[in-house]
Amino acid sequence: MLTNNYYIKITLIFLTLFFVFASCSSDGIRYKVGLSQCANDTQWRKQMTQSIRANAMQRENIDLIITDGENSSSKQIRDIRYLLEQNVDVLIVSPNEADSLSSIIDTVVREYKIPVILVDRRVNSDNYTCFVGASNEEIGRRAADYVNLFNNGRNDILELHGQVGASAAIERSRGFNNGLDKNMNFRHTGNLNCSWSHDIAYKQVKAFWQNGGRCNIIYSHNDDMAIGAWEALNDLEVNTDDIIIIGTDGASSPDGGIQAVIDGKITVTFFYPDGNEDVIELAETLLNKEKIPKIRPLETVQIDKTNAVGLLGQMKMSRKQEQRILRQSSMIKSQLETISSQHFFLFLVGSILALVIGFGIWITKLYRENKKKNTILNEKNAEINAQKEELETQAYSLSQINEKLRISKETTLGSIRYAQTIQRAALPMEQDLNGYFNSFIVYHPKDIVSGDFYWYDREFTGKVETFIFGVIDCTGHGVPGAFMSLIGINLLDQIIKQKKITAPAEILEELNHSVRTSLRQNENDNNDGMEAVLCKIEVTREDDGSKKIMMTYEGAKFPVYHYKKAENTIEIYKTSRRQIGGQFRNIESSISFEDHQVELKGGDRIYMASDGIGDQNNYDRKRYTRKRLVNTLQESVALNMHEQRDFIWNDLQNFKGECVQRDDITVLGIEIV
Repeated sequence: MLTNNYYIKITLIFLTLFFVFASCSSDGIRYKVGLSQCANDTQWRKQMTQSIRANAMQRENIDLIITDGENSSSKQIRDIRYLLEQNVDVLIVSPNEADSLSSIIDTVVREYKIPVILVDRRVNSDNYTCFVGASNEEIGRRAADYVNLFNNGRNDILELHGQVGASAAIERSRGFNNGLDKNMNFRHTGNLNCSWSHDIAYKQVKAFWQNGGRCNIIYSHNDDMAIGAWEALNDLEVNTDDIIIIGTDGASSPDGGIQAVIDGKITVTFFYPDGNEDVIELAETLLNKEKIPKIRPLETVQIDKTNAVGLLGQMKMSRKQEQRILRQSSMIKSQLETISSQHFFLFLVGSILALVIGFGIWITKLYRENKKKNTILNEKNAEINAQKEELETQAYSLSQINEKLRISKETTLGSIRYAQTIQRAALPMEQDLNGYFNSFIVYHPKDIVSGDFYWYDREFTGKVETFIFGVIDCTGHGVPGAFMSLIGINLLDQIIKQKKITAPAEILEELNHSVRTSLRQNENDNNDGMEAVLCKIEVTREDDGSKKIMMTYEGAKFPVYHYKKAENTIEIYKTSRRQIGGQFRNIESSISFEDHQVELKGGDRIYMASDGIGDQNNYDRKRYTRKRLVNTLQESVALNMHEQRDFIWNDLQNFKGECVQRDDITVLGIEIV
């Protein structure tokens, strides 16, 4: 008779076979290679990316991750950080700009110890593993040699530059200009920065020609710009037969440089190899822990009418072969995954069946030997089923609770949005201010409703018109802050409109007393309060038609910013260090509010702001600060008030980037007219 140990051994054998099969069916070690492409907007770069992808797909153990920098150095730096998060083993980079990318390349090599292969362009650092590319200076010199052959009066040169700061643009320009024959009296009639773009080159060359610019030679740092230049001249009906147009790259796509030579759009181009085979080969060599050279030079070829058709045919065959490789590699990968899944599934089913049979025999024997144990097992099964039903009931109850929470959330958000409507209705309208002054308001709550609010009131007595402006920041933000703001609006209504108190210092004293009384801060632990700044502007009109404008100001921690048009400077007026309200901060305080006066002139501007804009941080955890706000105001005083408002907000957004807003933000600007 078979024993229990026998069946246990059979089961263990099947389990061992299963895990051995699972380990043998794995694909072995796989590596991640990152390609940080600076852009993918030209025909040459599109071909480069496709070729590198095709070469990578022929390696079974390499997974290629590609990013597009979109011609932005900051975007490419974020792309490289993303590739580092993906734990790439080798990083391939085609830099957007030499200066901007040097630091991040140093970081990758020194701190992350990841080899870096630069392709096409260099950085201003030798701290990389290998550079793959042709000599851009050599291409520039060869273009100059070509021009030197045609000196039949063709001495006026228009140069179309690539992106400013890109090593390729700098080197191609330097090689070209150094290679020109000094005895031929070449002169540059124009240098246009076209950022590698066909469309920009088209617009700038067209404008150059329409404004009287002329040339016999156009040297372009890539084919896209050269073709754009030809199209601009063609649309202006300029005879391009007498103009030498030189491109660079020699892409074989339908819109590329070789086809443009065949079509007569450009005179000559210089093939710039993308190094697609080399970079993947070098990456594979590094992954195999082998050494590679510091520089892998690539050869270039001059392409004109004599060889363009033949080269285009060869390159088209190569591109078709790459596309076939991509399709076949994708199909093979899909088939291998399917086969692997099928093998795994079949073995898993077989293993499960074997386990079921083994356990079935084992359980049957146990049942025969001991009915009591079987009874206990049935009881446990019944208990498990009961627990399962209880869990299902609890799961249903939780789903009901979640639904109620969702409805409650939607109801709460609806209430808060309605509260936003009420809060905005309580605030002055911007057109009320613009009836007497030029003004703007930057008002952006952190949440739907705000703990900030701004204030405006106008009184007329005899020859004197009195205007009161204020920016107030209540404790907190969101709903608690909004409640405090409504209390503050109501209290200011009572103080200014009912009690007729107009002196800023007296208003703040009365507001402090009213807040503490309203919140019963002498009786409880409430410590909420406000920070504020108030300005009273009095316009006195004399009998002779002249007017005198005086400003009285005071605040609780917030300053006043005064732009003096006559001096073109901004002066900062500090205010009291006291706070409005609060349980502990103002009791028996020796600091009092005190009015300050200053005369205003036509064209002067007054600015008030809560601390939300100065406290806003950026990606590097640096604050915007009041100092930067003053600099931004100074930079934009030549704009009208609405344009200045947009300038301030755009500057804050550019500084903040993708960081969340920390606090409610309010900035009020008034121009004396």
